[in-house]
Amino acid sequence: MILAACSGGSSSSAPPFNSGGGAQFPGAGPGTPPPVGATPSPTPVPTATPTAAPAGITTPSASVGRLASYHVSPQKMFVAGISSGGFFAVQMHVAHSAVFKGAAIYAGGVYYCATGNVATALGNCGGETVNGQALYHSTLAASEVYLDQQSALGTIDNEANLRGQPVYLWQGTRDSVVNPQESADLNSEYQHYGAQVTFDNAFPAEHGWESPDGELPCGVATSPYMISCPQNGAPYDSVQKWLTMFFGPLQPRGTLALHGALMRFDQTEFGASAANSMDTKGTVYVPQPCLAGATCGFVVAFHGCLQYQGIIGDRFPLEAGIDEWADTNNIIVLYPFAVPGSGAVVNPNGCWDWWGYDDPNYALKSGTQISIVYKMVQRVTGAP
Repeated sequence: MILAACSGGSSSSAPPFNSGGGAQFPGAGPGTPPPVGATPSPTPVPTATPTAAPAGITTPSASVGRLASYHVSPQKMFVAGISSGGFFAVQMHVAHSAVFKGAAIYAGGVYYCATGNVATALGNCGGETVNGQALYHSTLAASEVYLDQQSALGTIDNEANLRGQPVYLWQGTRDSVVNPQESADLNSEYQHYGAQVTFDNAFPAEHGWESPDGELPCGVATSPYMISCPQNGAPYDSVQKWLTMFFGPLQPRGTLALHGALMRFDQTEFGASAANSMDTKGTVYVPQPCLAGATCGFVVAFHGCLQYQGIIGDRFPLEAGIDEWADTNNIIVLYPFAVPGSGAVVNPNGCWDWWGYDDPNYALKSGTQISIVYKMVQRVTGAP
C-alpha cells in the first residue's frame, strides 16, 4: 500500500503508509508520527457508508445491529489478513493459537516484527519503499525469542499449538510495500514451530489481497488494494486454496447474490472507538444454514491500511472473495474494521496495530485491539 519511496520512484496516488507529505508509515499498514511542522490528521469520524454495487450483488445491511451468537465448530476457526491486517492476523493467531487452528496471511511478516518500534517497522518489516523496493532487515531471530518468552509466561497461548496447523502465505514477487524476504521469514518462522505451510509466492503481483473479485490487475498497487491475478487464462483464486486447506474439499463457489445475511454490527459494545483506532461498525456474513442453527466454520478477516470503510466503503468484504465460498460451505466470516486514530493514537491510515501505536502489549492476548476483536469472536463462536 506504499507506491513510492521517500527517495526515488513515483506515485499516482497517496501511498497507504504515507502521510501525503513525505512521512512514511509502517508496512502494509502502520503509521508513524507526522514530521515536525506537519499538519496533524483530522479526528476521524468512524463510518460504514454503504457502497453502491451492481444489481444482484448482496451488500451489507444499512441498519446496524447487535452481533449474534451461532453454532461454530471449535475445530474450524481460522484467521486471515492482508498487510497491516496480515501482521495483525499473525499476532491474533499466535496469541490465541489454542482457538484459531490456522491462518491465511497476505503480505505479512513475523510475529512482533516491529518489536514495538515504528522505526523498526518501517525500516525492517515493511512500509517504506526506496527505488521501488520495500526496505527489509530480518527480525526473525528476535521474533522467535520474544514468542518463546511470551509462550513461557502465558501471555499468549502455548506455542506448541502451532504444530501441525495449516498456514497459507501469499506474497507477490513485485510487492513494493512488504519485501518478499519478510514473508520468507514468516514462512521460516511458522515452519520452525511445526506448522504446515503453503507458500504461494510465484505470482508477479504487487501489494494487495488476491481474489477473482479484485478490481485491480495483478501488478498494480493502488486503492483499494484488491487485485486479481491470472493463471492459464483464468482468474486465480487464492481464497479457494486456503479455504480448502482449512475445511477440506469445498462445495462449488457461489455468487455475490448471497443466500445468507451480510450484516453490519455494533463494534462499540466490545470497546471499539476512535480512541483505540477502531470503527464503530463491523460486518459479518452468516450463511442461511448457520442462521437456522447449523454448526458452521468461522473465519475472521482483517483489512490492511487504507482499506477502512471510510475510504473504500464495503469493497474489502465484497472483493475479498471469501463470502461466495462461505455461502455454499457454511462458513461465518467476521470483518472487524479499524479507522484512523485520534488524540494520542497516531495511525493516519487506519491500520491495525502491529507496532504499538495504541498499546505496548499490542501482540499479546491482553493487547487492546486483540482483546476487543477476541470478544467479538467469543460472541459469534462461543470460544472460551
